[in-house]
Amino acid sequence: MVTQTGDETHSGLESSPVEFRLKRKLWCAGSARKMAQLALLSNRIILENKERFPGAGPALLLPKHCSYRDILVEGVLLYQTTGRYASYVMKTGLSAFLELPGGVRIVRPKDIRRVKSREERRRLLEDARRRNAVTVEYLTWLYRNGECVISHPEGTRHADSMGVLQKEIVEHLVSVEKQCGLRVPMIPIGIEYESTRPRSTIHLRVGEPLFSDQFKDTAAIMDAVSASIESLSFRRKSDSA
Repeated sequence: MVTQTGDETHSGLESSPVEFRLKRKLWCAGSARKMAQLALLSNRIILENKERFPGAGPALLLPKHCSYRDILVEGVLLYQTTGRYASYVMKTGLSAFLELPGGVRIVRPKDIRRVKSREERRRLLEDARRRNAVTVEYLTWLYRNGECVISHPEGTRHADSMGVLQKEIVEHLVSVEKQCGLRVPMIPIGIEYESTRPRSTIHLRVGEPLFSDQFKDTAAIMDAVSASIESLSFRRKSDSA
């Protein structure tokens, strides 16, 4: 079965329980990348270990989340290095338009817990389960079709420290590997901004790929991912200490 959207085509596997069309539109992803390049034009960007970016096949990139600019830096450098576009996991509160350049929206329970009405919370949680079930199936389809997925495991921005990592995206990947017979690299990425000024230097450091079969359980994977992201993200701070 062949599914096609815009200028990108994927050949689906016959055994897939659910088939999707790629939400990302090539024209929109290209336009977003060019705008991101312009936005970062005044910055000096230093990319370390670029050979660790996956040139083909499914992959899960797990970057540090410091700033709203992170996704711009990641997308531009991934394309410059490999010629690939990625799909980005993002909270559903962001505009649906962002699905066109590659956004994958997911409902976060913590956003629903802020609703005061118990009945409204219950209704929103039920709706979130339905919507997230579809999103999970879509992510599975992305991996099966050799796509690169980017997810910031901290969930929210932590510029000067490490946040607690959310394990759901990794748990899902492990289940996909078992279900589909895949072995997908998880690639920690460190990001460090020398300052918040427009012309500041930005460091992006790509870590060694990790594979789930190297670890006894998800907790061990998360410990390794967290340690790698932290070591890749705070090198200037460590050097000056």
